[in-house]
Amino acid sequence: MTANTEPARTMPDDAGAPSRRIDALDVVRGFALCGILLVNVPPLIDLPSAVEGGTVNPVRLALDLFVQERFFPIFCLLFGVGFGLMWLIAAQRSARPRLALLRRFGVLFVLGLLHQFVHPGEALLPYALAGIVFLLPVTWVRGRAGVIVPLVLGVVLLGAGLADAGSAELIPGLFLIGFGAGRSGRMSRIVNAIPGVALVAALTWVAALIVLVTIDVRTLRDELSPPLGLTLATAYVATLLLLLHTPVAPALRATLAPLGRMALTNYLGATAIILALRPVMPELGIAGADQDSWLRMIALCVAILVVQSVASTLWLRRFGQGPLEAAWRVATWGRQGSASRVDARRTTTGSPA
Repeated sequence: MTANTEPARTMPDDAGAPSRRIDALDVVRGFALCGILLVNVPPLIDLPSAVEGGTVNPVRLALDLFVQERFFPIFCLLFGVGFGLMWLIAAQRSARPRLALLRRFGVLFVLGLLHQFVHPGEALLPYALAGIVFLLPVTWVRGRAGVIVPLVLGVVLLGAGLADAGSAELIPGLFLIGFGAGRSGRMSRIVNAIPGVALVAALTWVAALIVLVTIDVRTLRDELSPPLGLTLATAYVATLLLLLHTPVAPALRATLAPLGRMALTNYLGATAIILALRPVMPELGIAGADQDSWLRMIALCVAILVVQSVASTLWLRRFGQGPLEAAWRVATWGRQGSASRVDARRTTTGSPA
């Protein structure tokens, strides 16, 4: 979506002249960016989590239940979708489309490697590596199998990850599922299939609530965390897609879509903002394991997101793409890919975050 709420678009990220955006993906990506920030800030500022005497911090508990490990599956899926959509038109954009894809992963690898120095555990580096290892090979699968094979492989890896109660297989599994869905060319139909989306939302919310009310949430077992995280992530996305067909849709598009369209810039930019503010965190009252410190941390995250949303909206009105997104596009396709403002408005990035 653009800053001025254009109609929903129907074709892929970073596409060529005939392509159009799917604005729902921008909104979902922007929403996921909000949750990722809440996850990333505490370790970046070394915010203590353990309260003396074993007292439970309800704010930290709420974040553990509803935010931690709940948003990275959304980003993984969108990452795969973005590259699946891009692959649909890659052969039209480049005589050597796989080399273009490899350059795209290479840029992400470099950014992630540099980001690791200031934010250990960040997402870009493993995304780039997993993309090279898992997404690039399936581009050689042609025809209908080019959709079926990544979907099947993705489901197998996802199941293995859930069975192991870990996230190692979850990332490539979600990448492949997203890639298959994006490559199918039916993403617009999928995100607008209201009866199906409503059914998914209902089932996932019921499943999540059953788990939450039948266990001691203060001692959530590791083997339950990944399935619960994936279930809640699915519930969040399905609910958000439904809200895009209600009167609140314009507000969601206006606030979240600009964040999503500049996800790479905003993801790295948030790290820079937090590190710049880190020396004054004690003066801001964000330094302890108490409830008030964590509430102030959340307020700071909200403030950062508001600033980024406004800045992204203003930037997109003028340039059509975020600065890092534009550079990433040039690195992928060459100078011919650095489209004019009009062309940039018609393309998407598949940006991970």
